[in-house]
Amino acid sequence: MGLDELFGLGGKVALVTGGAAGIGRGIARALAAAGATVAVADLDQRGAEDVARTLGGRAIGLRADVSDEGAVQGLVDAVCDRLGALDVLVNNAGIYPSSPIAETTVAEWDRVMAVNLRGPMLCTREAARVMRARGGGGAIVNLSSMAGFHPCFPGMAQYCASKGGLVMLTRSAALELAPEGIRVNAVCPGGVETEGTRENLESGLRDVLTPRIPLGRVAVPEDIAGAVVFLAGPAARYVTGTTLVVDGGYLIS
Repeated sequence: MGLDELFGLGGKVALVTGGAAGIGRGIARALAAAGATVAVADLDQRGAEDVARTLGGRAIGLRADVSDEGAVQGLVDAVCDRLGALDVLVNNAGIYPSSPIAETTVAEWDRVMAVNLRGPMLCTREAARVMRARGGGGAIVNLSSMAGFHPCFPGMAQYCASKGGLVMLTRSAALELAPEGIRVNAVCPGGVETEGTRENLESGLRDVLTPRIPLGRVAVPEDIAGAVVFLAGPAARYVTGTTLVVDGGYLIS
């Protein structure tokens, strides 16, 4: 196989949840650059459509709440109806509210679990349904976090728990879906600078993180997107059930 074959996604249809901004937008752009036709899904439909327009080709933007079962079913069906297939699913949508355990309400906890853990389960289930119907094969990439292995900061218990659960969901789904040729892996970013994290980074978080990162900087979305393209494509055809940590070395420091 040449490099274009190993890392190319020509002819593939990819769905990226939470793709209107930040890491999701970076992933959508990288998948499109690799040749995939991309469906960008987000609660922010206008933002999803704006990103899709920048991707060219047949890219589409769709609104979806990944925590809602009916919405996820409709999303996957819409992608297949409009783009003809679904070959790659990237479960990127996630939320990260902060509150000490003593102040965390049941509603807050349940909302994080609904988006960060139930959402990927529902999307995986529905993507596997359509992949199976066409004869099997496909790639699912979950966006977990280094927080799934190590607590990040006080006040993030619900986020860390959801990302740890996503690591195990990845492994369990990989085991179940391997006989059908569907690979399931996870990318686990460390600190990433996006619109949503920039204020915290500039308020002192960068100064806390950077000394612990052997590569000397927080990530940008493109750093994460490259790992996703690898796991989605032919170069990773024998990789399933793994978690690829992309943290600049934070967890080994």
